[in-house]
Amino acid sequence: MNTFRKIVAVLMVLAMTFSLTACGDTSWIVKVDGETVPSGVYIYYQTAGYTAAGYELAATDQNYYYYMMYGMSYLDQKVGEKTVPEYMNDYALSMSKQYIVVEKLFDELGLELTEDDKKLIDTQVNSLWNNNGAQFEKIGVGKESVRKVTTSTLKEEKVFNAYYEVGGINGTTEDDIKAYLEDNYARVKFLTFNYADSADDAVDEARKNKALEDAQSYLDRIAAGEDINALIEEHTAEVAAANEADEEANVKPDLPELENDEAEDATEDSEAEQEVEAEEPVDPYAHENIIFKDAKSPSEKFVNYVFTEIKTGEVKLVQDDTNIYVVSKMDVLERTDIYDSNRESFLYALFDSDFTSLVNERLAGYNVEVNDNSVKRYKAENAVEKPAEE
Repeated sequence: MNTFRKIVAVLMVLAMTFSLTACGDTSWIVKVDGETVPSGVYIYYQTAGYTAAGYELAATDQNYYYYMMYGMSYLDQKVGEKTVPEYMNDYALSMSKQYIVVEKLFDELGLELTEDDKKLIDTQVNSLWNNNGAQFEKIGVGKESVRKVTTSTLKEEKVFNAYYEVGGINGTTEDDIKAYLEDNYARVKFLTFNYADSADDAVDEARKNKALEDAQSYLDRIAAGEDINALIEEHTAEVAAANEADEEANVKPDLPELENDEAEDATEDSEAEQEVEAEEPVDPYAHENIIFKDAKSPSEKFVNYVFTEIKTGEVKLVQDDTNIYVVSKMDVLERTDIYDSNRESFLYALFDSDFTSLVNERLAGYNVEVNDNSVKRYKAENAVEKPAEE
């Protein structure tokens, strides 16, 4: 081979090598101590990151719940200082790293998946794939990646419980979990007496005094022993009647009189409806509201007052910028159904930050390699289903 041909051959090899290096292997996204996470898992977590971004946005503007509900895009928004795509990528990369940490912790703790666990995973994977398989394939997520994420979620739950459940490594107690419920949720019944249409309106003192007088009247009746449920229903009926009267036209259309047979049928129907209603069981928790301490409804002032000024068992007046309320606060722990239904959520709320710290501490001791080629190739925008054009 002459010198010229040798030079050409070397240049061709270099060009091919550069080309292969430039494209790189994009089948994986991250390696943690040599264990690889497939890119399909990363893309799946990007979609989860998009949903997480939506909830972050909705925390400050509830309109974003409608964005999520109706599939409206919010990719052009920002979560803090990050664009939504940046937030999605950071979320997905973090979850991909956590995926390996969970696998390692699961093995270290000697945990196992039961046959029931495996059946549950199969059911969940098949359901996800049947409902979203076409979209998953479109964005580059295979069924095996869906299975890996679903399995990891269950393993994470088992690892979490091994550390923080009652009797766990850093275990809690049932009393601690109940204390979280008691500190963060209130159980109330209340009546509302409106005195202003908007917080920006000038206060009509006469209207406000009338609302205060009516509220005090109901408070006195409750203090005298009258049933608060009956009073709530009475007040609700009064408000509805007043609103209806305001909306009615001055002249009502004449209604045709019923013939005798029709009148009798109507009476019989009404009596039958009353009999059916009488047979319905009484709701022991009628008119109750369970309020989270960071809630903003009915208003921030209302919620703050309930948690700071009213003791369990008390009935008091509460005032915000537009309403006066008669509020009865009850023992939230008496609602055992609330505790039983939400115990797992309370446990996570108590120890989620501890679990995140545990994962990050473990991760700091591992050798982590991020595949920049995959990060560049799999753009967050492509993981989001585009809204249908009108």
